[in-house]
Amino acid sequence: MKVRFSMILAGVAAASLLVACCGDGGKKCKKEEGCCGQKAECCAQFAKKLPVGVQLYSVRTDLEKDFYGTLKAIRDMGYAGVEFYGEYYGNSVVQVKRWCTELGLIPFSNHVPFQQMIDDVDKVIAENTVLGVQYIVFPYMDEASRPGIDPEQFKATVKKIGEVGAKVREAGFQLLYHNHDFEFVKLPDGTVGYDYIFSSNARENVQNELDVCWADYAGFDPVEVLKKYAGQTPVVHMKDYYLEGKLSKAPYALIGISTDNSMKDEGGWFEYRPLGDGQVDIPAVLKAAIDGGSQWLCVEQDEPNKGLTRLEGVAKSVQYLKGLDLM
Repeated sequence: MKVRFSMILAGVAAASLLVACCGDGGKKCKKEEGCCGQKAECCAQFAKKLPVGVQLYSVRTDLEKDFYGTLKAIRDMGYAGVEFYGEYYGNSVVQVKRWCTELGLIPFSNHVPFQQMIDDVDKVIAENTVLGVQYIVFPYMDEASRPGIDPEQFKATVKKIGEVGAKVREAGFQLLYHNHDFEFVKLPDGTVGYDYIFSSNARENVQNELDVCWADYAGFDPVEVLKKYAGQTPVVHMKDYYLEGKLSKAPYALIGISTDNSMKDEGGWFEYRPLGDGQVDIPAVLKAAIDGGSQWLCVEQDEPNKGLTRLEGVAKSVQYLKGLDLM
């Protein structure tokens, strides 16, 4: 499986030297303009292109209505692959794999609820073998296990993650941990919870899928996190956002409550946005991901911002990346 994916990625991620502009509001850089007229030191040097996929949770309502048509729309936008989230809306994994093959989409990853991995890891392995993914991802930690709630239960959960990681690695997959913001709190000994997840497990059993939005929201520079875990973050979740004030609840806890798809409470206002429209320094993140040996960029937008459909939101992110000559 690893050899097969290496051959696929070699074709998708053809190396080239690219220039993108930092701090220009996402404008397309023209090389003849000298990096958008900026000083040379403001330019991010991209050593190569990476394949770009989309986390299908971003278009979940479209998938529910028309699974094949949504995959085709994703392909037509220019995405190279898709990351599943364990939901196929009544379609068999055999059929889903057939559609991906027909459309030329690489099913590179799958988010699988951790309890499913605990209850029946053999079924998880069997399904993902059919899908042909390379990465199986721990997507979300229940509140009782989080480091800021119960540090000892957190440590016990992290140990289980490593045990599952060893099993799926033996089956030919790589287990990744996908973060939110709550992992970036300190344990009683001063260790950041996010770091404990990886320092307490063999790195071949558990690697990173960094969600740059949530790291940034937690007050951690995603560029520095990528540098720290260079060579250990094969997939980077590319997500942008905008925040005013300070929410009293995590934004993802408010999904579905606000009718205009923004996250509001008495403390502030939060909105998921397409890449380049928010406050994450996307060019710097891209450079760190590429320089650090990441294999996939994965666009995710949990909710569309006002005025855009779900498909329009992920299409706008594609347009931004194409404007940087990364697609």
